[in-house]
Amino acid sequence: MKMSFLLLCCAITALALNTESFAQKPPECVILCPANASFQEQLAAREVRRYVYVRTGQLLGIEQADKLQTKAKKAILVGTKQRELLQELDPLLARRLSGLKPEGYLLRTMTPGGKTVVVIAGGDGAGTLYGAYRFAEQMGMAFELDGDVVPDVRVALSLPTLDETSAPLFKLRGIQPFHDFPEGPDWWNTDDY
Repeated sequence: MKMSFLLLCCAITALALNTESFAQKPPECVILCPANASFQEQLAAREVRRYVYVRTGQLLGIEQADKLQTKAKKAILVGTKQRELLQELDPLLARRLSGLKPEGYLLRTMTPGGKTVVVIAGGDGAGTLYGAYRFAEQMGMAFELDGDVVPDVRVALSLPTLDETSAPLFKLRGIQPFHDFPEGPDWWNTDDY
């Protein structure tokens, strides 16, 4: 009994002397979205987190901020083009963001202040979501009609080097699951296919 009490006292003393064991290490990577983020911006941040987890096994934290103030060495910034969080990173980036149209997005890897930062910015909320899904594709995900395609092998977390801008070619887009012509796939035989 005295021996176990002595061991317990030694363990407590060792922990108290080693203050580093109580200090929390900053996360390697976080997702930042604006403090007053819209529903679509929040959804985009959650989708980025989900696909990063599926590919790497690391569950990133989501922080809300209006400035790049994080102790993490890497960050993924998610938001629409007018957000202060994105506008203050770089004047050239701000100029490129101003040119984004609705449903368009920009993906860009930068290194402000020695941090590796991936910017996922949309011309509007929908564009931000499209940017998040394109980011997932850059990490190896694929999206099919019947569901997401997840590669079998997990990879280490590594932020890709990106510099991509995209916008839809026309306003109304989608998939028409039913044909609107008299003789379609329902009527075809093997030779027609």
